[in-house]
Amino acid sequence: MFQLRRNSKITLVGHFLLFIILTLLTSITKGNNPIPENIILEKNKFKIVFSDKEPAPLKIALEALQKDFRNVMGFIPEVKGTLDKDYTQTTIVIVNRGSKALKVPSDKNRELTGFESHRVYVDSKTNRIYLEGFDLRGTIYAIYTFSEKILGIPPLHYWASWVPAKMNSISVPANTDFFFKSPQVRYRAFLTNDEDYFTPWRKAADGNENIWLETVLRLKLNTVETANTVKPGYKMSADAYRINDYGLVLTSHHTNGLNTSFSSWDSYWKEVRKLEPPKLLLSNEQAIREFFKYNAETVQKSGIENLWTLAFRGKGDQPFWSVFEDAPAGDKERADVINKMLQIQLDDIKEVSGNPNPYVRLTFYDELASLMAKGYLKPPVSENIIWTYCSGRRDHYPYDDIVNFDTSKPVKLGFYMNFQFTSTGAHVAPAEGPWKMEFNYRYVNSKSPLYFSVINAGNIREFVLEISANAKMLWDYESYNSDQFVLDYARQYFGEKNGWEIAQLCKDYFYSFWCQKKSVLKRMDRQFIFQDLRYARVFDQITEKFYTSGNPINLSPLKEIGYEHIPGRSFRIDLKDNDAENQVDSMLKGMLLTISKFEAVSARCTEMMLNLDQDKQTFFDDNLRLYSYYMTHLSKSLYYFLTAYKNQKDNDILIRNLGLAEFEIEHAQQYLLEGQHGLFSNWYTNSFPLTKIKKSISVLQEEALNRK
Repeated sequence: MFQLRRNSKITLVGHFLLFIILTLLTSITKGNNPIPENIILEKNKFKIVFSDKEPAPLKIALEALQKDFRNVMGFIPEVKGTLDKDYTQTTIVIVNRGSKALKVPSDKNRELTGFESHRVYVDSKTNRIYLEGFDLRGTIYAIYTFSEKILGIPPLHYWASWVPAKMNSISVPANTDFFFKSPQVRYRAFLTNDEDYFTPWRKAADGNENIWLETVLRLKLNTVETANTVKPGYKMSADAYRINDYGLVLTSHHTNGLNTSFSSWDSYWKEVRKLEPPKLLLSNEQAIREFFKYNAETVQKSGIENLWTLAFRGKGDQPFWSVFEDAPAGDKERADVINKMLQIQLDDIKEVSGNPNPYVRLTFYDELASLMAKGYLKPPVSENIIWTYCSGRRDHYPYDDIVNFDTSKPVKLGFYMNFQFTSTGAHVAPAEGPWKMEFNYRYVNSKSPLYFSVINAGNIREFVLEISANAKMLWDYESYNSDQFVLDYARQYFGEKNGWEIAQLCKDYFYSFWCQKKSVLKRMDRQFIFQDLRYARVFDQITEKFYTSGNPINLSPLKEIGYEHIPGRSFRIDLKDNDAENQVDSMLKGMLLTISKFEAVSARCTEMMLNLDQDKQTFFDDNLRLYSYYMTHLSKSLYYFLTAYKNQKDNDILIRNLGLAEFEIEHAQQYLLEGQHGLFSNWYTNSFPLTKIKKSISVLQEEALNRK
């Protein structure tokens, strides 16, 4: 009896507590503002709020977002200009804190940190998803973060032939909060160069002209470097205006001080001044000053966001003394001229901008790097002057000038890295890799926090992995690691299941290139490598040495290429490191080493293709498998070509090896042509790197057969 009454009391208390809990839960769930575990983006049942007062670049990003929705969900959400208090419909709110065009409540727990910082987060209480940026570019980056993280549209989707997963609804967790603090590097620039594929592709279709700029922003780079943009009549080029339209910063190439070069000298005098162009002489200083002033005024009047460049060089990528007849001959005297001209340009910038301390950059490329290393070049110094060092010409490593950089100098630091060099670097196939990029940038950043970066991305398509790695690192050095990045990249574009193995394939591919000279810098792998354009130059130069009747065969026939400020850099074949007596034998040994490595990688790539989902195969083929086969057959062709050259006095060996060289170069070409499809169906049509080589081999074969 006693026990029964005791249990009954406990039961009543338990029921009462349960009643209280249920009442509280009911009051929460029956309110006007339920708090769901997820927010659902259901087709035709959500909207976007975006102020029509936002600047044009943000509207372009909004259009890209709408296109992403169409590709993924098959419809374009309605866009409203104002935010109401209807919490029943899911709403995506795009907020540019810089413009203040859209008034929204601030969330102290989610405050942004500074320039270009951005956030994508869910407010489940109001059924909203916020895409918020500190400023214009931060908001653009927030839009593209949403596309990548929520819609599954990766930054390289155009280049990857990406097939989006179709969805009628997307469940967004209530705790979603992607936050990006301000990037470590203020100006993160992108340069296309050696554009034999890229330029015809841009012109092939209207959309292609804009794809690459959208890609730059999706990768969260913020600056585009280009060549001459100043035109007669105080106008800028169409490229300059287009870059500005997308919300990107414009800067000019290291040959183009004040956004132009002396290649525009004649047009300035004829079309602007209506005069016969004076001779390019240092003694014509007043004419040079007038030319500088016009260029500076044109840039300033355009209203384009521009990072100024100081440069005093020739008409092309050569020193000024290549075009000025009265240029001095001594290094110190030449440096004195450059010092003077850079200061004149800086004074012009200060005058036309009205800013006594503008942000200005200059790049120590080629002869400027040498003059800096010798201590003769004395560039301007101030807290907003950016001294931009670069990877050593023809190979990618910190040059003597940055090694000797005086960290007490009150300047900001920049770095320029080539993923390709115009005549001797990677061109058709990537060669440097993220690991080499990381070494260079960490070395420079150890001298002083980097403020400006520019990468030479060639024709873009061949270097998308390296471009992506660079963009990731520049945002946050602390979180970046090349091994982890490549693994994440492989998982994103090729699937979780095969990510680790593909990441290893990527690394093995880059480490298959022949290192013709041992590294000099400590802890730097692959300081010197034999890229595909070095192969091309070997074919060119040795073709000229064939059939030197009556003379001994020159087994060290390679010479410097064009203008070379410092001798010995064109090929950098070290006989001692290769245990060889001449260049030909060094290259024969090198090709045997590299062929076996590329063959192994290409075979594994073919096996991997069978394991990939069909929609992942195209990009894997384009961006790894084809390059590994291309380098395999290019290396074999060079091996047979060198064997023919070395044994040209034996006609049977000569003919057989020339035939094998031609067979391998045709196979290299066939693999590349597999990469022509869709957006890139004419990628190699207008210019092809192997055509000249094939023709040269054919001519040599014909002569050999006639000799027989």
